[in-house]
Amino acid sequence: PNPGFSTEASSSSPSARADGSDGDVLNLDSPWVAAAEAESILEDAAATERIHLRAVEEDEEGIRVNQERQQDEPMALEAIYGDDLVEFGKKGGLDCFQVYIRYDLHHGSQVCAKFFSADGGCPHDGTEEDGDEPEEFSCTFNLDYLPPLVLTCLLPQWYPSKEPPYFTITAKWMDGSQVSQICEMLDAIWAELPGQEVVYQWVEWIGNSSLSHLWIDAKIILGPDSPTPKSDNRAISRSLPLDYVIPSMLGYSSYKRRKAFVEDLHMCMICLNESNGKPLPF
Repeated sequence: PNPGFSTEASSSSPSARADGSDGDVLNLDSPWVAAAEAESILEDAAATERIHLRAVEEDEEGIRVNQERQQDEPMALEAIYGDDLVEFGKKGGLDCFQVYIRYDLHHGSQVCAKFFSADGGCPHDGTEEDGDEPEEFSCTFNLDYLPPLVLTCLLPQWYPSKEPPYFTITAKWMDGSQVSQICEMLDAIWAELPGQEVVYQWVEWIGNSSLSHLWIDAKIILGPDSPTPKSDNRAISRSLPLDYVIPSMLGYSSYKRRKAFVEDLHMCMICLNESNGKPLPF
């Protein structure tokens, strides 16, 4: 895998364990976040907002009411999503925060990666399938965990009374057209709820409905790698070839599965006691 998507645990402390149970380990969510890209896009939006505000008559009372509503929304989101909400304070004088959205895969998820013959090999975990055309092939594999999708929001002064949040959607494992479809759906949700706080509805739709919206047949299809024009600058999508990204997705899912085992309680069938998945000291 590309070093930028490393799935190996690392630590400044030699006592850290590879399974992540003790010590400081690499946050495996971080390679999927693309914070610098999101910040750059939203900084441009903040600059546009300042130009816009100079061109309209100032409504101090309206802005004050909006600011009060903006202060309440992140507090409510934090109560619901906990550590998956990250607040950045002010960007260009505007409130900025992001929400990590984790798909709840009750029975795993099937991913089909499509390659052209020149793209490279299929990860050994997958099952190669011969396509109808000799220049294209695919491999299919199952994941228990998908990397998070990240919604980053910048709240303009006229939100929520008149304008929606500026936002980016980061999904570094999805194709660009798929992330753009999510952006379009968020626009549609705002159009149905003008003047209302909308971030919670956005997060819930992404977490509960976006996969079925994008993949009707319940199989996530990625690729093949091909140059395509970027249709929405708010969509921060896969920029690396699939033969780099797929092993990283497999490593991420494997790590999260081990981490869940360590943190969960398990019944011992001999002594009938419950304990977590950490190895017992001897």
